[in-house]
Amino acid sequence: MKKGSFEAFYNKNLDRIYRYVFFRVGRNRDVCEDLVSEIFMKALKHFEKYDPDISESAWIYRIAHNHLANHFRDTKQSADIDDVKFFLVGERGEETIITQEEQRHLYEALDKLEPDERRIVTMKYIEGYSYKEMSAVLDRTADALKVATHRTVKKLRSLLKSKKDYVSP
Repeated sequence: MKKGSFEAFYNKNLDRIYRYVFFRVGRNRDVCEDLVSEIFMKALKHFEKYDPDISESAWIYRIAHNHLANHFRDTKQSADIDDVKFFLVGERGEETIITQEEQRHLYEALDKLEPDERRIVTMKYIEGYSYKEMSAVLDRTADALKVATHRTVKKLRSLLKSKKDYVSP
């Protein structure tokens, strides 16, 4: 890509990368802003090497994902399931599709998933990634991610089945 188009790329992706980072660093604005700046500096540094066969969003999310992994490793922190819950419920606690009781059951089930399983569910159903985009970010094939997603959803349904108040979609 041309250097001149970085500004458009930045404007197009800033909000979504900010949200992606914000929910993973405990909603700490200062840390989030620093990390987002570092992520876009890395993107700018490698912008001319960007492969147009990969979607822009998958490319910048991959950079963000790797940068956060380094950050958490270096600071010995990890993303909390509460961040996923916050994203599901919303800032004001509004409900869109499921009741509070159903949310509680869902949160309990999400808590029982392995971190990789939560990441897959979050990326696919909360952040709206395609399997192709997930593949670019997670270094796994799209087919492997489809299988993993299917198994994780099946596991979630099994965990939720014991909760008679929960109605499976």
